[in-house]
Amino acid sequence: MIDDAAVARQKLEKLAGARSSRGLFLTVTLSTSRLDDWRQVAPTLVNSEFRRLIRELEPEKDVRHSLERDLERVYDIMKHDVEPQTQGLALFADGGRDLYERIELPLPLINRVVIEPAPHVRPLVHALSLLEPFVVARVSRDESSLYVVDEWGLAREKDLTGPWLKTSDRETGELSIRRYFAAARQDNLVDQHFKEVGASLGDLLEASGTRRVVVCAQHDIASNFRRTLPQATAATVVAEIPFDAAATPGQMLAPARAAMREARRLELEALALRIKDNIGSAGRGAGGFDDVFAALQRGQVQTLVVDRNHRPPGWSCGDCDWISLAPEESCPLCGGATIKVEDVVGELVRMAVVQNAQVEVVEDIPLLEEMGGVVALLRYAR
Repeated sequence: MIDDAAVARQKLEKLAGARSSRGLFLTVTLSTSRLDDWRQVAPTLVNSEFRRLIRELEPEKDVRHSLERDLERVYDIMKHDVEPQTQGLALFADGGRDLYERIELPLPLINRVVIEPAPHVRPLVHALSLLEPFVVARVSRDESSLYVVDEWGLAREKDLTGPWLKTSDRETGELSIRRYFAAARQDNLVDQHFKEVGASLGDLLEASGTRRVVVCAQHDIASNFRRTLPQATAATVVAEIPFDAAATPGQMLAPARAAMREARRLELEALALRIKDNIGSAGRGAGGFDDVFAALQRGQVQTLVVDRNHRPPGWSCGDCDWISLAPEESCPLCGGATIKVEDVVGELVRMAVVQNAQVEVVEDIPLLEEMGGVVALLRYAR
């Protein structure tokens, strides 16, 4: 079944810290979108990549046989055991003894086979960053709704009604149109409604763990609503979209997601500039592979920002977290054997997840490319 965001993140944290008793993990990620004839194409692709990696790595016989057994389990799942709604499938295996994990997502993943000392979690981190839930606050003067939204759809909904709609004529039970609009024009009641919505929004943000809010409202109403919000809640509002009373919640999601993506890009662009301005001996910025790796070794990274298309090859130690762009016959830290990896930045991502750092995978930010494709905001000045 498709994993929800919380379950997928729990699995990610478990995978990021895993080490293989046999020295190598098999990671397979696939796009299983119904638009692709993936059940026909994927087995050939997986087999070809697997054989190529085995030739290059030349693992010992028992390790190779263990990896081949893992591959057979992957084939079985691809043939028989994937939900129709699944668009991305990730499989991680360690010889069937210590760890075997599968994750299904409503978002396509890149088709890839990786055999490395640790699970290759970068595609999963990227997918979850795109699937990050956010809140839509649909606000009017008298009736408002709050929605928690992610790629799975509307995860949660809460409706809030203005105080004047709670009153009625004691004799007839009806509220006259005149009295209704007279009440609606009372600014103090509107402010009271906005404050109630704001309080509920703050509670929802805390309960759901979401970090960003899109306001759906007429512009003047959105401005007035934002002025009533507590400072911490107001800081989470990243975008605004027009209010259409005739639109269904489902119809509202498309512009809300588009506004959210653009707001996130601008936010990360500003973060990249902040990091650049703070690179140096007394700053909180790190830029480029070597600088970021050194910061991760010190446990100093608060937020790691990675260009989605920056995937340089490098070398990794099978016994510790040493990685490098340059080849080494043995690990300079522990003396263990080294292995070539096709995406050494993926190891930076894995280390950041282990250290509970925030990881952001982005694209189309030229400044990030100028700084080497990977940067970090540090927890404290060095």
